[in-house]
Amino acid sequence: MEDLIMRVKIFSMNNPMGKRGENQQILEDQINDWLSQNKGVEVAMVEQSASGGSFGASLWVISVWYNQSGNQ
Repeated sequence: MEDLIMRVKIFSMNNPMGKRGENQQILEDQINDWLSQNKGVEVAMVEQSASGGSFGASLWVISVWYNQSGNQ
C-alpha cells in the first residue's frame, strides 16, 4: 500500500473577466496545463474564491487539493 500525501496547488487571476474573457481563458489554460503535466495526481477537491469587483479589481483564486503518491 502506497502512502498518499495531500497537497494543494493555488491558481489566481486578477480581473479574470477582463479583456473580453481572455483572462478567464488564460486561467483555465493554466489549470489544464498543470493537470496535463501532473497526470499522477488524484484531484480530491476544488475550491474557488472571489473578491473585489465594485470598488476594486476582481480577483479569483482556485485551490486544487490533490493526493500524490509518497513514492514521487
